[in-house]
Amino acid sequence: MKKLLFTLTSCESDSVSTPPSDSSSNDGILPIKVDMVYSDGETETIEYTYDGMTLIKEESTDGYYTDYVYEDSKLTEINFYNAPNLEILESYTYDSEGRVATVSTNIVGTGVFNHNLSYNSDNSVVTSTPTTSTGTLSTTTLSNGNMIGENEGGIYNVTYTHDTMNTPFKNITNRDVLLTINSENNYNYLFNANNILTEVTTENFNTENTYTYTGFNFPRVMTENNDGDITTYTYTYNND
Repeated sequence: MKKLLFTLTSCESDSVSTPPSDSSSNDGILPIKVDMVYSDGETETIEYTYDGMTLIKEESTDGYYTDYVYEDSKLTEINFYNAPNLEILESYTYDSEGRVATVSTNIVGTGVFNHNLSYNSDNSVVTSTPTTSTGTLSTTTLSNGNMIGENEGGIYNVTYTHDTMNTPFKNITNRDVLLTINSENNYNYLFNANNILTEVTTENFNTENTYTYTGFNFPRVMTENNDGDITTYTYTYNND
């Protein structure tokens, strides 16, 4: 597997949501599958299952999956498996304002790494401070529902630009929470409101993305160009 995948579990029954009866609305649209082709010709398919608008399961043909665990509708764990082995356990607590306050990451066979999250006055900058002996202070900058920048250790810096269209996961519940968790088990940029066009790093590992869109302005095909390394993603939605 070349991209970190997600699979979620819930105490409620699994069901695939259908789009709203009003076909002019995109509020109920969810991705149910993405087919990927990597530059070396390798392929991978990921299928998604939902309970209402909550993503509860994501399975890759490569055998990787991730469980997202909820309590009282709050995300409390993300656990990553290389089937059948559990590789990374990650848990979260919340502050009085419903924001993620702590992240505890247990990398099996390596150790546990803990971070505290803090926020500026308008919640646009999230700072992750290590509380264990190893770890690096990092910041994530958000704007209009998108991650527009991240910095690690005051040295490594990434900036992003976005289109004005919908991301595949724009409609899922807990998207705003997932956007603030930039961690071992969560690639928060997947939960932007709009799609990434460019990613520019201080180490000159730059990425450009181009898209074709559905009639509801969700990506149909994304072509990712990472310094000449091309990957394509083709999405299927529940209203196709």
